[in-house]
Amino acid sequence: MIHSFSVIVPVLNKENEIIRTLESVEASIDYFNQHFTAYPVEAEVVVVNEGSSDRTPELIANFIQDKPHYKLIHHAKRVSAGAARNTGAKISKGEILFFCDGDDLYFKEHIYLCFQVLNHDPLKNPNASFVLETDQGPKTIHLPNQSVGVVRTGVHMKDLVHPYWKAAIENTLPQNLCIRRDCHDFIEGYPEARIPYNQITCEDISYDLWIARFFKVVKIEIETVEYIRYPGNMFDKQLKKFQTPPEQYQDDTPPETKELHAIRQQIEQERIVYLFEKFRRIEKSPEFLAVLNWQQLGMEYLSKKHYPEAILLFEQGITLEPTNQNARNLLAAAWNNQGSFFRGEGKLEQAIECFQQAIAIQPSFSPSDLAKVHFNLATSFRDQKNFSQALVWLKKALELEPNLPEGIAELPKLKYQAQVIEQGYQFSQDWFSINLPVWEHYLTRFIDIPELRVLEIGSWEGRSTCWLIENILTHPSARITCVDPFEGSVEHKVMCEESVVQTIEQRFDFNIARTGHPEKVRKVVGVSQMVLRSLIPDSYHLAYIDGSHIASDVLEDAILTWRLVKVGGMIIFDDYGFLFPQGIEEDPPKVAIDAFINIFKKKVKLIHQGYQVLLEKIAE
Repeated sequence: MIHSFSVIVPVLNKENEIIRTLESVEASIDYFNQHFTAYPVEAEVVVVNEGSSDRTPELIANFIQDKPHYKLIHHAKRVSAGAARNTGAKISKGEILFFCDGDDLYFKEHIYLCFQVLNHDPLKNPNASFVLETDQGPKTIHLPNQSVGVVRTGVHMKDLVHPYWKAAIENTLPQNLCIRRDCHDFIEGYPEARIPYNQITCEDISYDLWIARFFKVVKIEIETVEYIRYPGNMFDKQLKKFQTPPEQYQDDTPPETKELHAIRQQIEQERIVYLFEKFRRIEKSPEFLAVLNWQQLGMEYLSKKHYPEAILLFEQGITLEPTNQNARNLLAAAWNNQGSFFRGEGKLEQAIECFQQAIAIQPSFSPSDLAKVHFNLATSFRDQKNFSQALVWLKKALELEPNLPEGIAELPKLKYQAQVIEQGYQFSQDWFSINLPVWEHYLTRFIDIPELRVLEIGSWEGRSTCWLIENILTHPSARITCVDPFEGSVEHKVMCEESVVQTIEQRFDFNIARTGHPEKVRKVVGVSQMVLRSLIPDSYHLAYIDGSHIASDVLEDAILTWRLVKVGGMIIFDDYGFLFPQGIEEDPPKVAIDAFINIFKKKVKLIHQGYQVLLEKIAE
């Protein structure tokens, strides 16, 4: 509940108008006291004299001498109307602020109407309304269904102005505005820069831009203040413009004035940038959050990748509007984006929590978009090496969108990685699963073939060997020959799970044993070019050649393997895209593979070319 309000009245040389203005303010306060009887409310009027040189200060002092709720503040010289309003706001005590220039008028119902709107709690009393007594008869006011930070009312003008300009005036004038103090304080009041505001007096335009950007504003279409035209004031100077239809208006603003407006616009944008950063730093009370323009602000923070602020605002939106599905969608998007940020930073626990939050919100995303959130959660579990959970969420993603390309590509990899854990294999690197979709697509022709023979050159820890045993060498008579020197560099020694150093050969033997079918494997230790010369020609249906060697070695392995593969058999070259680190002055394997394909182009059929190259031998 609001227990106080303040009216700020800046004035400069208005000896003929100021008393009428203050009488209108006083009449509006009296009307409020007569009609608002729920509990006591403290009213205050702060008049800020901007160094008037006429009788204005004397007249004000006489008017307020028996009115203790008035304060009169003097500036030694003119500053600006905006600065004077800020002075009054800083000195005042009210929880909500009204402004009235020293030559304009309040209608008696103005303060009461605005107070009722800002004091309304829509969570406690939704769909509320009240009857406002006016000189034009009673009017039913329907209170907003959400808390607001700013109220604007209609403005009466005796001069006829075009509706377009009337709306523009009503959206920027200070006297038809009522604002919560914390909203005014957050944007830090009206601009006070002497240039350009002393020349173009557009403080109210900048102020309105800032409050509308950050806070919810409600407009009550009842005229409760009067904007009066006096000879030479801003209204008088712009009357011709205000009476001209906007499509017919010819802008005759001088170039030097346009430059001042450009400076003003720059000041406005600089303040907005500052306020967005300020919002991220300050503590935010529930009352403050309730009046924020949460959807617009949240979307801006989302676009700036400031996800915690966006999440806070969208959560506030759901609290205020539980049935607002768009708020749920925006919140889910913010949680998803925050999760992607954390995953990119390697903070997988936080990423998983964010993606789970996005899903739990139950947004009304399209199946495709919701599937992508599930996919993000799956890949976070994958990166955490929790492959069983990753597989669960990936399958849910594909249930939502069976044609999700990244999900289709990831599924065989995850199945494989989950299987690796289940089987208890000990692999130090995963260079293999990236090629699984290719192998699953092209090697199915060899499944369960009796007497199937496979040759593998470069077996390392046995990743590909184990997969071939489990998925291709399924017939009891199928066999694989693995050729590898199993020695030659520091990389051939690795740590096992028990922190015992193993050689690659020991790791290979361990993993082959875990398949349960070590009898299918013939291990040949030695340099490949020597071993291949000893093998029987025309014996193998499938040959795999590790390509992570210099081109001359790869080419020699390929030529020696050629005579060993049956017609109709397949040769797989790995590492087609492999590049040596800088400083190794050798041709990469691609050079050898391309040369081999060119030499045997009439005797092979290119089946697949990617990081691996698959060839079918079609002739001797």
